[in-house]
Amino acid sequence: MSSEPLIGSREYFPGIERITYEGPDSDNPLAFKYYDENREVGGKTLRDHSRFAVAYWHSLCNLGAD
Repeated sequence: MSSEPLIGSREYFPGIERITYEGPDSDNPLAFKYYDENREVGGKTLRDHSRFAVAYWHSLCNLGAD
């Protein structure tokens, strides 16, 4: 099972590579400076924490306007 999202065959941002973590000293404006999806916090990766946070926000916090 792939962990990549299914978005169909259309490329929405042609020429933009996958955005990666490069650390706080990176000069790359399209790099994550603090979010490292593979860093573990509390026994889970930040990627796994983000999935819950987004689901929580859209289900319980948002007014449905986005």
